[in-house]
Amino acid sequence: MTVLFLAHGRHGDDRGGPRAELVRYFGVAALAALACGVLNIVEEIGGGPFAAAVGNATNVFAPGVMWAGIRRLNARPAIGTATAGAGSILMLGLTFVMPLDDATLVKTAGIAAFCILAAREVRRPPVDAVHGTRLLTWALGLFAVYNLARLVVAALTGMHSTIWQTVTSAEITSVVSALTIAVVAAAAVQMGRELDDDPAPGTRAHDRGALRRQAAQLLRGRSALDATIVRVPELDLIRAAHSSEQGEHLLGTLVEAARTALPGIAAGVPARDTVFLLLPAGLDAENVDTTVRRAFADAMPSIPYDDTPDLAFSHHRVGDVEALSLLMESRRLRPRQPLSR
Repeated sequence: MTVLFLAHGRHGDDRGGPRAELVRYFGVAALAALACGVLNIVEEIGGGPFAAAVGNATNVFAPGVMWAGIRRLNARPAIGTATAGAGSILMLGLTFVMPLDDATLVKTAGIAAFCILAAREVRRPPVDAVHGTRLLTWALGLFAVYNLARLVVAALTGMHSTIWQTVTSAEITSVVSALTIAVVAAAAVQMGRELDDDPAPGTRAHDRGALRRQAAQLLRGRSALDATIVRVPELDLIRAAHSSEQGEHLLGTLVEAARTALPGIAAGVPARDTVFLLLPAGLDAENVDTTVRRAFADAMPSIPYDDTPDLAFSHHRVGDVEALSLLMESRRLRPRQPLSR
């Protein structure tokens, strides 16, 4: 899950939608669990109260942020993240002012509470209809029961009794936690396979999806279409000298100018500095370049920019939507690679 978060929750991720939310929240929970494990090791080798406090806080935060994520998927009021954060901060402070054994019991109660809340939330619609939620419910529910059992054993026999050491010791708890994390990860993967991305309009991901759909329409009755890639080589300089909003405005103006000059085409911005134009195959490339340049120059008065930036064109023939997707992906992964003129 940590790998999923690092891979898909990176800066600039613009997919949006339920699957992105699942990766984001469960990824944070995985990082919290990972941090807790590291801090437990640090505490054992003499890390002191600070390591214990942060370890306890992250231990409580992990199930708390999972609960918050499931609430988000259910479109419920956004109190989950704040509650999880408040609980972990409270746990952090209590560890410094309480005996360590008492802090451990408070932490155990917090974990059980958040697991119960998360398990109940998973059974609410619409998330309850997603494949993998039943497995997630069982994992969280059983882990909550185990932590409640630790509290019962501590209350009846104390934390230094033979029963505690045999049934609910820190070592056994680590094993149970690891098994729970593995099952939760498996459930999250099952859920992620069924949930969809739903990028917001105006994002790069939304434009990539729109261009794929428009390409499928244009290819009906045709064997191929032309994809013209248009770049503004000065775009990074414009962003640096003015603002990112200025750069986005410029790209949007280029798209609208191309649509006006070449009716019936599809146009979008699938990558950071790249405009894609989808045209019927066989149009004269030089004429397309000239027409788009002229239309862009005519539209420049609407942009508070002194000069008309130069445009760089590259023309590609694509025979299916998959080829277009690969072309867009190559531009998304290498946004600053220069194109031939």
